[in-house]
Amino acid sequence: MAQNGLVCPGWQRDPHPAEDLTADHIVPPGAGGSEAGALRVLCRSCNSARGASMADRRVPGLDVVLVAGPPCAGKNRYVTEHAERDDLVLDLDALMDAMSLAGDREWVDALVPVVTEARDAALERLLLGGHQVRRCWVISTAPERKKREHYRRRYGARSVLLWWPEETCLLRAMRERPPQWQQYVRQWFDRYEPDPADEVLRSWQAVGTANRKRTEPMDSGEP
Repeated sequence: MAQNGLVCPGWQRDPHPAEDLTADHIVPPGAGGSEAGALRVLCRSCNSARGASMADRRVPGLDVVLVAGPPCAGKNRYVTEHAERDDLVLDLDALMDAMSLAGDREWVDALVPVVTEARDAALERLLLGGHQVRRCWVISTAPERKKREHYRRRYGARSVLLWWPEETCLLRAMRERPPQWQQYVRQWFDRYEPDPADEVLRSWQAVGTANRKRTEPMDSGEP
């Protein structure tokens, strides 16, 4: 209120004068968010309309793809090979690099909640509509079945899981990442829960689809 006065920024409508302003969770607690999570101002009418719409999170024309898998499985490479120039890519590693001075691939534990909320806020903004984004790629390790299901249910996402052997991921971590990444790899394989709803690409399949992307026409059926 102090920033915008008695004006609601609107939800699926233009900003408008309003006196009954309320605090709205960007990611509601009932949808996986935290009670202490980021808030924004909406009038009571917009807040109620948004809450009533939570059962259907799909936006016409918007394709959300979750690319999951262990650290060092090539998730970034897969997205780079398949994404188009105007696609939105949300990657926690890249956000951490951009929002801290820790260095390439170095995670700062104190910043993880803030970086995670920044990613989730971008996803929620997409669901408001009124933009030109047609495809969003979310890069996340997401070892738990429940987390991947959350993206499918809430954002209508398609979940692609890249599977490489643990030994291969550990070797890549040793060669290309800070020391703690070897622990991240082991933790992922300890926590991983399979789900038949995932589109699992084994190592040879992930490489094969990436190579075909460069040689086949755009309507080849590639994800």
